[in-house]
Order: sequence, then structure tokens, then C-alpha cells
Amino acid sequence: HLCTPPLARLVSPRPVAHDLLPAARCPLSPMPIIALYVKAEFENIASFRAPEGHLWCLDVAPSAGGDTREKVVLDPSEELELHGSRGTANLVIKDGKREHTMSVVEVKDMIKPLTPDDDWAPIVAFDCRGIEPTMWHPTEGYEIVSTGGKTFNDVDLSEDPTMWADYDDKANEPVQMSNLEWRFGVLKGAKVTKG
Repeated sequence: HLCTPPLARLVSPRPVAHDLLPAARCPLSPMPIIALYVKAEFENIASFRAPEGHLWCLDVAPSAGGDTREKVVLDPSEELELHGSRGTANLVIKDGKREHTMSVVEVKDMIKPLTPDDDWAPIVAFDCRGIEPTMWHPTEGYEIVSTGGKTFNDVDLSEDPTMWADYDDKANEPVQMSNLEWRFGVLKGAKVTKG
């Protein structure tokens, strides 16, 4: 399932400053789990997260090498049936007779919001089967909670994912997230609780 995200979800074509480390190769073994790790600088922010059901805009590539598919939207609520199997996946890419799949999965006690105490925090996990994410395109719909307790819903990072600012009228102070960086890596010891 390959779809083009709505224009509002497309990241600006200009280069953005971020620290994209090489994606870990996704081995063809049972339950290879790849996490998206993020870090950022906070001012008066308690947490940053993607809510459940968030649409992920990613570049994906075959684990064994091959063409990258850009800005593929992975919808965790979409369950696509696999040919010759009872299983389902959120994303299925056909390569001849083979099906490569990727799904958002819940991992017990490992996936968490990014807080000021974190260096890198894994905010989402993907079960990769023959394909892997190589680039994250931040879009919209994220949630930020200020240190004053105000929740900012539908945070839009599509124009400039490295800077977001607003004002907490409850605490009477500015809030800001800057220098957002991200990378993909194997989530070691992951125990999937739901996929």
C-alpha cells in the first residue's frame, strides 16, 4: 500500500538540520523491531509524543538493498491482509511474488514520550519484514505538554521540524522545542504486546 500524503503532510523540500544516523539493517529474523528515536531541546516543556493512531510519513527501502520509496504513509489503523497468510500488516510492498511488510507495534515499557530527562527516546516501534524505514518526515498531529500542565494538541512540524514555539497562558510563559533530531535503530529486548 503506497499512498501520497496530503499536501499538508508533506515536509518542506528545503534541507532541514537534523542528525539522521544510518538506519539499522532490519534482519530477516522473527520480530525485528526498529524504533524511531528522537531528542530535542525543551523550554518549559514536559513531554513530546505522537498520539496513538498517528500517521507516519516515512521513506522505506528493502533491507537487502534496492530502490527507496519516499514519503510513504503508514497508517497504524489500516490492516492489510497478506497473501497466503492469516496475518496482516499496516504497510505491504510487493516485490515480484514476495511481500515486504511493516507495522506499528506496541512494545511493553520501552516506547515513551520524549522528556527533558531523556537523551534519545524511542517514540514508536515498527515490526519490519524485508523493508525498513530510512527517513522520517515529521508532519502534524503531535502532542506537547508544558511544564505548566497545558496540552498542545495537533502540533504541526511540517514546515520546520527543528523549531516549534507557542505560549502557555495557564503558566504565563513561552514554550519551545528546538533542534529536533532523529535516528532509527534496533530496539533490543523488545517484547511486542500488540501489533
